[in-house]
Amino acid sequence: MGQEAYEAIQEKRLKPWKGEEEVRYIWMKAIEDATGFHLNAKRGRKDSSHNHVIIEFKAPGLFRGKKESAGFKNAIEERLLPYIQCESTKTGIPESDFIGIAIDGEHICFAQVHGDQIHTQHLIPFSTYAVDLVIDAFVSDTRKALTTENLLADFGHGSANAREFMQAMSDGLLYYLKQQGNNKVKMLFEEWRTLYGQVADMSISQTEAINKEIAFIWNGWPEDSTSARLFVIHTYNSILIKLLAAEIVSAHGLTSSTQPAQSMSAQKDDDELVNYLDYSVEKSAIFREAGINGFVEEAIFSWYIGLARNKVVPALLPSLRRLLSVLSLYRLDHLSRTRDVLRDLYQGLVPGKLRQSLGEFYTPDWLVDFTLQRAADDTLLEQRVLDPTCGSGAFLLAVIRKKRELAAIQGWSVSKVIKNLCDSVWGFDLNPLAVQTARVNFLMEIADLLAACPGMDIEVPVLMADAIYSPAEIPSGKNRVVEYNIGSQVAKLNIHLPVELALNRERLDFVFERMGKDVVQGLEFDKSSQKLIAASIVTQEELLNWYKPLRHTYDQVLNLHRKQWNGIWFRIVRNFFWSAAAGKFDLVIGNPPWVRWSKLPDLYRERVKPTCEDYGIFSKTKRHGGNELDISAMITYTVSDKWLDIGGKLAFVITGTLFKNPSSAGFRTFKLDSQREDSLYLQPLSVDDMKELKPFEDASNHTSVALFRKSIVSVQYPVAYKVWSANPGHRKAIRPCTPLDDVLKAISHTTKEAFPVGDEGSPWAILAPGRFNAIKYLSSPCKWTKGRKGITTDLNGVYFVPILQNNGALVQIQSRPEAGRKDIGPQKTQWVEPNMLYPLIKGASDFDECYLKLDAPDYDDVEQRLFTFVPNTGISNAEYESADVQLNSPKMKKTLAWFKGFERLLLERSTYRRQMKGAPYHAVYNVGDYTFKPWKVIWPEMSSSFYAAVASFQNVPVVGERVYIPDHKVYFASFDNKETAYYLCGLLNSLTVQEWINSHNVSIQVADVFKHLSLPNFDITNTMHTNLAELVEEAHQCHDKTERQKIIKRIKSVAEDVLITWSVTLVE
Repeated sequence: MGQEAYEAIQEKRLKPWKGEEEVRYIWMKAIEDATGFHLNAKRGRKDSSHNHVIIEFKAPGLFRGKKESAGFKNAIEERLLPYIQCESTKTGIPESDFIGIAIDGEHICFAQVHGDQIHTQHLIPFSTYAVDLVIDAFVSDTRKALTTENLLADFGHGSANAREFMQAMSDGLLYYLKQQGNNKVKMLFEEWRTLYGQVADMSISQTEAINKEIAFIWNGWPEDSTSARLFVIHTYNSILIKLLAAEIVSAHGLTSSTQPAQSMSAQKDDDELVNYLDYSVEKSAIFREAGINGFVEEAIFSWYIGLARNKVVPALLPSLRRLLSVLSLYRLDHLSRTRDVLRDLYQGLVPGKLRQSLGEFYTPDWLVDFTLQRAADDTLLEQRVLDPTCGSGAFLLAVIRKKRELAAIQGWSVSKVIKNLCDSVWGFDLNPLAVQTARVNFLMEIADLLAACPGMDIEVPVLMADAIYSPAEIPSGKNRVVEYNIGSQVAKLNIHLPVELALNRERLDFVFERMGKDVVQGLEFDKSSQKLIAASIVTQEELLNWYKPLRHTYDQVLNLHRKQWNGIWFRIVRNFFWSAAAGKFDLVIGNPPWVRWSKLPDLYRERVKPTCEDYGIFSKTKRHGGNELDISAMITYTVSDKWLDIGGKLAFVITGTLFKNPSSAGFRTFKLDSQREDSLYLQPLSVDDMKELKPFEDASNHTSVALFRKSIVSVQYPVAYKVWSANPGHRKAIRPCTPLDDVLKAISHTTKEAFPVGDEGSPWAILAPGRFNAIKYLSSPCKWTKGRKGITTDLNGVYFVPILQNNGALVQIQSRPEAGRKDIGPQKTQWVEPNMLYPLIKGASDFDECYLKLDAPDYDDVEQRLFTFVPNTGISNAEYESADVQLNSPKMKKTLAWFKGFERLLLERSTYRRQMKGAPYHAVYNVGDYTFKPWKVIWPEMSSSFYAAVASFQNVPVVGERVYIPDHKVYFASFDNKETAYYLCGLLNSLTVQEWINSHNVSIQVADVFKHLSLPNFDITNTMHTNLAELVEEAHQCHDKTERQKIIKRIKSVAEDVLITWSVTLVE
């Protein structure tokens, strides 16, 4: 619509037009035709207007292209200013909400009134883009406030502005990826996918959910669809964040560049626009002019500049101009209100499903303040603070604000405050988009201070760095060298730098800058090294000592340059090595990602695994989750070791399961060097457990705030432990925008203590004060029984089946396609031999405390009973061979046909492929002699509280009674006699044992409870023991719930007597 308006005006302009009335008439008509609006035209008050937009027209060329001209000053000061003031008085709308426009046919100029003064922007020559700006002003109607809501409406991924620009970039990316050989865009994409791949490794279901949230399409290879579109999304978000930063820096008066978005959008020549954007924003010129050094450093997301220069996609530049035009109409006079806008915008720009898959749950302000309140003390102002996974910078902003408050109380000068903040508040993140956003947010927090200190240079200490894998010194060698691996399997740089240089950030910058220029020129290292000496960057003696590592690094980058894979390496390496020179911190604070080890990309796992093994952080039970550690646990160790000073504190928002689950045993040693007796330790000081609350709006998890201190002495217990819950009348879900004071009025805590239940690394028992010492006699491993996991089939719809009918020899069964995520095809009904079928205990809903619902007299009338195939009796080679022989016998041909129908799916089962080498394709896992014992004490793996029951036999049509077989979601202890089983069931359901088990088990991971539970063995000569067993058997046979509860009450009383008597004998 802008093009048609432009052509209509241009046609008249070229004749040329004859006076002010003609300018007014043709412009108003063109605007009305383009927008459908009717413009008011009342000569006595203003030339024309629509709602909040007021235009003053002047005769052609009256401005003479200068703001100093009399005609321009008349239009602005004597016409627009009084018009806007008058309209504001009449309507009650603030003067600053109005958009003023002066037009003389040859130029246009936007103006805004602040405090009785009218401020003008650029004098823009007539062009298509100038007409677009005017039309956009009428469509916007008013200068928009810089709010998250407005920004997401104009620039969010669902907006037309964003869709058009990202679609153009998507098509441009595909153009470069299709090219044969190397090119820079292809290289940048591949390196992004590798360097930051841990933010893009998702399951099929996660990928499908994310794709539904993305508004543009990918026309290339399907296997690249998700990663390519995420690359485009991150690029778009990065551009938007940087443009906003440039606008805000300009509005603060920190640079001579005014309204950069409008300056760019009004450039007639496309090349000039791209050059302006590249130099001023992507190469950080506008920020350097403001005294902010190294502000835009990442090279990954500047690839679109080449795309725009090459004009590969015609739609790219018009959509970019559109973004700039819309941005130029934002009002930036209320800059104090912008502080949280970019942080909230960053959250709104990343698709929700993507955030969840990355473990990125943006910490609500109240939780940030809560965590800082827990960690901070009166010395915070002088402390160095680090958030090692800072994201968009929520914790950094909170620390800056608190430090500013304390500095104001102490009367610090502005320059002293700036220096303190830039020296002492640091952030790391591996995601370049997060780093740029955090830098902008940091800048916004101190922009008013910078405006008060003109000429002061700063560098925002937010780095693109890895909190787990950082540069480390090679342990052996004559000359001390720091090594670091970076890049993909193709680039795969092995960086070597002398220690003295690696830890001297300023000198390293000079070296990298010189070497980077020499690589671009294609110089060999020997020539580059002479330039280093000539520029006094290094001495002759230093070069002699450093020659080998410097050449090792330089030659690799030069080789990549010759393959057209250069342009980012020295800038990326600089950031990572800056983290190595960051020094020690007094406080580490943040919310590290909650991502499991198995979700990390292979290459990244390969790089960080030696680091994690050095800390001894993996548990020893590898087959059952030993490596399924949450990476927040790894970050806790690496950051504490490398950057936390002795005596310093670490405060993290982490998952509370780390303190209880088996795979976190290594984490719970809190020993920073597992190989040394004189290791430093991470002493837990307190935990605030918020499992009963919902702090994160888009996730349900076990949120905890843990506080530690780095110490030279081994860990001391108990640890103060607070369990928080909502007060009566308040919801457990807390709105993110709720102030901390209001949150604390709506929640309360119960004070408890934490102790390890056994040896170093064992789970914590969370109990009321003093209670641990009273019941710790239960804490040893049980010597006379153990817990077992039920069978694992990995294809329940095939193995767990109902029996529909029988003919006296065979039974008719039916597959269950709805059971599980795997598609097993349409439902099948088939006759099979019953030889391998057993009654199934599927899960927690099949039993209650001291009662098996499957044995209820009316069960078959209410529920459809399930049976399970158990083809093998164990997991040894001999037992696998026996199972294979049995299934292939003539007597089992129908059962064989059943399994044959699912053979491909059975071979694809994850447990079969990982754990069952040499097994026949139909075999199951977690099976042995214990599986077939007649009496089983069972308990659920997943339940809000612990309870147990006894299972024995159930009828299988044709073959008669058979033992119950538990699924893998049910654990059990098996016995040959019922007395021991009923007795143990009674003890497990005692209040004391339930309290003990619940205190140290994660409710969704209750496994072998006997690892940390010792109980008295059954003694048939002990009257209390036999009485307890009889009561438990009676409860199982009582099908009336009310009556059964009466029996259970007696059971609990007798069980407590048994435990007390036993505990006394232990003391004696």
